[in-house]
Amino acid sequence: MRALPCLLALLVLAAPAAALDLEWARTHDGGAAYTDEAVAALVDPAGDLIVGGVSHDGVTGADLLLRKLDRATGDPLWTLRVPSYDGNDMALTAMEWDGRGDLLVASYIVGCAG
Repeated sequence: MRALPCLLALLVLAAPAAALDLEWARTHDGGAAYTDEAVAALVDPAGDLIVGGVSHDGVTGADLLLRKLDRATGDPLWTLRVPSYDGNDMALTAMEWDGRGDLLVASYIVGCAG
């Protein structure tokens, strides 16, 4: 079984004369070689990267996944996984900072009616 690293976070710093240097790259495999997808990315006030998307664990379907990555190293600082509900997949649509500095996440349950 091969792993498909599909959730990829990159940090690229701009230098004079528009030259770009790749500082680090990270991948995420939720398990069972299913597709994982980044949907949104934001930088927090400290300069760390927050990536949001969906991740398949191979057990309950697609879960909503948020991960904060260290700006300098790309190492995960924290991860929040919200499992699918009632056999349906979760989907992230957007992330935004509110006026107080709180992270707002918009998502929905795929296939849920009512």
